[in-house]
Amino acid sequence: MISRLAIPFSLITLLVIGFVRANPQNAELINEYHIRVAAAINSIPTDFEGWVGQQVPLPQSATSLLRPNALVARQYINRDKSVIATLMVVQCRDARDMGGHYPPVCYPANGWLGFEETPEWNYTLQGQEMRVYGFRRVAGHVEREITIYSLFALPTGEVTNLMRDVRKLSANYEFRKYGAAQLQVMINGEVDQDDHAWILEDMYKVAHPVIEAVIDARLEQTQSEGDDS
Repeated sequence: MISRLAIPFSLITLLVIGFVRANPQNAELINEYHIRVAAAINSIPTDFEGWVGQQVPLPQSATSLLRPNALVARQYINRDKSVIATLMVVQCRDARDMGGHYPPVCYPANGWLGFEETPEWNYTLQGQEMRVYGFRRVAGHVEREITIYSLFALPTGEVTNLMRDVRKLSANYEFRKYGAAQLQVMINGEVDQDDHAWILEDMYKVAHPVIEAVIDARLEQTQSEGDDS
């Protein structure tokens, strides 16, 4: 009798586990969290402190891959110093959706080549380490260079420049439902390198409320170590 009940009971157990995972008790809290983060992203001002912004389109492939909860991709022009910077802030409800969209993947996929003479390096901004990438693209006789400054904000309270940390979050079933956010600042090659510091300060300042909203979940991080990238 016991052996006959063992298999049905195990099936019921699996169904219960599946139901709990599909319907977490904190689903409402998670949804409220995503609403707050989306509100912070949508509140990023178009114009601020001498900067005038306008929305720029992202490739459909990028938005389809990201499935964003909220996204701002905006080119800002500084009226006083005549420089341009592009700010992209995106947050996904599922951290796994961030995996295929970060500079070493998305820019080469759109025709950009990394600088062989300029390896990836880090730039410290207000105590945060941003990963820096250089790319070049040639279209006909026109060559263009850009520098990308990138970091991720995680609901664990962590701000990181490593995709490894996003993957660790994605590996945890409960944590990944809180998603992840990414911040990128793109500066064109014609902008003097000496101007990068104050441009980044301004872009980080306007995006900082989003970072605070994302890390506000303060989840306890228990993921196992993954590969750096």
